[in-house]
Amino acid sequence: MSNPSYNNKNPRHLTKFFLAVPLFVIAVSILAVYSTIAASEHGIKKDDMHTHAIVHLVKSNDWLNDYEEQKLGEIILQSQIDNLNITLQNNNSNPLGANTTQKQAINYLNKYRLYIDTLHADKSVEGSLANLKTKEQIEQREYEKTLSDISETSKVIMTYELVTILLIVGAGLAGTSEVTKNRLVGYPGFVVGGVGITILLLFLFTGRTV
Repeated sequence: MSNPSYNNKNPRHLTKFFLAVPLFVIAVSILAVYSTIAASEHGIKKDDMHTHAIVHLVKSNDWLNDYEEQKLGEIILQSQIDNLNITLQNNNSNPLGANTTQKQAINYLNKYRLYIDTLHADKSVEGSLANLKTKEQIEQREYEKTLSDISETSKVIMTYELVTILLIVGAGLAGTSEVTKNRLVGYPGFVVGGVGITILLLFLFTGRTV
């Protein structure tokens, strides 16, 4: 007569073991669904962050372009001011010069100087170089912050995805153990699923990602 198989030893112990397996499979499956949904939600959040990052980057470039244009405009205006000063000096040295031309030159000179004064005003003045630079820096900081948030969200997604994989594998092994009545398959299922549960709990309570 052949010896009884390993799986038939300690029937009472085996009964308790295989009673625990379905409960474990159900619990792990529920957690796997939860982690899958959480990963999807954070994926949507990450997509929104990408959109916001692009918006901040575009705005930052726009303000930087405006700043560079105003700097170039300042150089051009300063050249115009120098030409007007030469014109006024020539008119002063020539009493027969046209008064109309001199008045126009003075009007343009005052207008250009006022514009340059505006460019060199503090950052509270709309359109000043300091104001444009501040706006560019704010958008750049927001862009960099959004990139940092995207990186952290990616880590969260990776954590949930890893947990989902571990839980699914654990549930699969445990389920196979129940069907085949082979607890040697069930033990690895408990271990793998337990690791997934541990990682999930650590993340939920401490915020630590993998």
